Amino acid sequence: MKIEKILSAGEITDLAKKRFQEERAIDHLEGWFLAKEIMRECDREYKEEPDCIRIARTLVTVAEKIPLWLSDYHVFAGTQDDAFARSYALINPAFSVDSFTGYCDPAAVFGDIEPIGDITQERIEDLKGYNIDTEFSRALCGAYDKAGEDTSEAIFFIEQVTGHLIPDMRPVLRIGVEGLKRQIKERQEETCEKKRVYYEGIDTALDAVIVLAGRYARLAQEKAEAAEGRDRERFVIMAETLGKVPAHGACNLYEAIQSFLLMWQVMCLEQTPNPYAFSVGNADRIFEPYRLAEDTERDMAAALLKHLLVFYNVADRSWAISQNLIIGGRSLAGEDMTNLTSYALLDAYYDMNLPQPILSVKLHKNTPDELYESLGRFLFTPGCLTPSFFNDDSVFEILTDRNKVDPEDLEDYSVAGCQEPLIMGKDNGNTTNSWLNMAKVLELSLNGGVSTISGKKFGRSNEENGYSTELDLLRNIRTVFYENLEWYVDKMTMCANAASEAISLLQVPFLSSLMGGIESGVDVRDTKVQGTKYNGSGCLIHGLSVVADSFAAIDTLLDERPEDAGRLLEALRDDFRHDPEMRQYLLKAVKYGNNIAKVDDEAAEIAGRVSDLVASRKNYLGNPFRADWASPSTHLLYGYWVGATPDGRKAREQLGYGIDPLYGEAHSGLGFRMMSNMKLPFDKMNGGCASHLGVNPNYFRSESFEEKGIEFKNKIIAPLFYNPKKEGISPFYLYVNVTTPEMLRKVLENPKKYAPGGVYIMRIHGTFVNFLDLSPDIQEDIIKRLDMESTSM
Repeated sequence: MKIEKILSAGEITDLAKKRFQEERAIDHLEGWFLAKEIMRECDREYKEEPDCIRIARTLVTVAEKIPLWLSDYHVFAGTQDDAFARSYALINPAFSVDSFTGYCDPAAVFGDIEPIGDITQERIEDLKGYNIDTEFSRALCGAYDKAGEDTSEAIFFIEQVTGHLIPDMRPVLRIGVEGLKRQIKERQEETCEKKRVYYEGIDTALDAVIVLAGRYARLAQEKAEAAEGRDRERFVIMAETLGKVPAHGACNLYEAIQSFLLMWQVMCLEQTPNPYAFSVGNADRIFEPYRLAEDTERDMAAALLKHLLVFYNVADRSWAISQNLIIGGRSLAGEDMTNLTSYALLDAYYDMNLPQPILSVKLHKNTPDELYESLGRFLFTPGCLTPSFFNDDSVFEILTDRNKVDPEDLEDYSVAGCQEPLIMGKDNGNTTNSWLNMAKVLELSLNGGVSTISGKKFGRSNEENGYSTELDLLRNIRTVFYENLEWYVDKMTMCANAASEAISLLQVPFLSSLMGGIESGVDVRDTKVQGTKYNGSGCLIHGLSVVADSFAAIDTLLDERPEDAGRLLEALRDDFRHDPEMRQYLLKAVKYGNNIAKVDDEAAEIAGRVSDLVASRKNYLGNPFRADWASPSTHLLYGYWVGATPDGRKAREQLGYGIDPLYGEAHSGLGFRMMSNMKLPFDKMNGGCASHLGVNPNYFRSESFEEKGIEFKNKIIAPLFYNPKKEGISPFYLYVNVTTPEMLRKVLENPKKYAPGGVYIMRIHGTFVNFLDLSPDIQEDIIKRLDMESTSM
């Protein structure tokens, strides 16, 4: 019996929409807490076992004991609800910039659950106390102790991450868990004792998904027995399918999606709470062979895939954020690789318009117009999600030259988290391991190592740096800045590596089975032996435009008013309160983003030099850190800790986003902004980069969505990604919000009129979210960064 034989595409879609509304009604998440309690019991029961065996047996026990349910609207079994807490700051209505302290506290998640039912405050505090007193918590706190006060004002920041990862589900979809187990057995027989033990851990961990499938199958059978007609048949199909997958290979699209979801559920449970932003990879290529196997029609494929999308939305605010799904792209030979599943996924996204998962699209010079036409509806429907865009032609070159990716793996690059290019199933990039705030380093460099925000002394004084006068300091500000930056980068990488050492204590044998662990016999988090084919650590770099504009303004002052060197520094310390004239003078200096060679070249010099500095630092395995010029709303958070800067920016104001000009400073239109952008050394941004355009829809005059999609290609994508005047590597990442500040103000003032369903999607860095879910600080940031003068046509 096939699902297509009992339900139409429209009926399957109706179930998906009801399932989403059911999920959005959940205003509490405690599955992760119950899982952590089970894990504590297992820590004691299996304490004599090797870590990988203890963790694997624990995962199986969690799969056996975690409460499960199926609703009347499920077409597939599975959920992410038990892996996430209601934590993520940017979609937390209580979030404010001044209260954000980062994700440093390993026990902070226990503040994200309130007593409910028999989960009492005493029970919460008891489990919190246990988790504080673990080897991992002590090691992580030790990493932050090494950072000292430097993270308190966001000079740099570190995270305990495996990093955003992209597991490769294709082997398990093809041969099933039993096939993976056969591979493990073959490897065990020909390796050393240490690896044999680890293989036993992987093998045991894989049992967890078999346990979960069996429990869901019994629930589905119970639902079938209590139902009638087609509902009964639907649950019978679910129960029968769960008896086959993921134990064995999938034979059609329905089976492939079901297998995929259960594998994903267990992968997330292994790292509960709040696993580190797993991404899907090229979903169209993953699922197309199974659609093709029975020639499933586009509308039916789209209907089934809508349930896949609903799975990624957790509770009332879709808390499972930064999970990326990508479509499209090119082959190594340059041929287009879009397929019918690509378009079915686009249909599913457009109809559902959900906050998660993130939709990304690979483009290249040979992308067919049909794809751009299909994208037009997303770009020009108010409140609809807009995809991220990636330039395959550039990414292939960057990954080859900088990340040393083998040619046969290039087609398998996908996007992890927001915008980080990684190889699916083979690349542990630790992408958000470290964060660098160049603007704060500049502030300290100008003020003798003292913060103008707090008065704390962080770095070397002017005298210690060898400069006795303020004029001398300004004349040598680049030297001081780069010397200080190097010192902070050294400290940052040391602390980031310590955080990686801490997280390595929590092995992940299930995840490792999808990340090359069956080939290597090594945990993906191992910091002594490399368990994935590719490895690096990420550094997200903030403040490019502020530093470039500041250097240009200092140069102008030294040329025109050198006697005001002291006055400038005093005005910065005072946040221009008593010297507004100095601020106006600085604001009039040339700014990046207006096609002015002096400052554009400065930005390019900074980007190239700092990328090289970051790449010269090695992670725990001796691999380079990867320069990532992105700022996922941290341009707002980190700017809060930066005093006034010589570009005229006031204290605590946001920094420029990613590689973009500071808001309000690029006022010459999109053409000039793109010319400035083309100066940047994208070949060195191998960890990623981010750029946002706020686009006024009134510039697009075509009648239909399809025609507007082609117009968007010609007016935005082609000049940016494929500009013949660009020397070297072209830009490779862009996202847009096609709207105006006035429109968003109307949405906030009258959400019932402009978002009657309660969802109005906007982009926020590499993810899109429900604009109405955001905190007021982030809503205002999105409105401000639309910056319509910078994109006027």
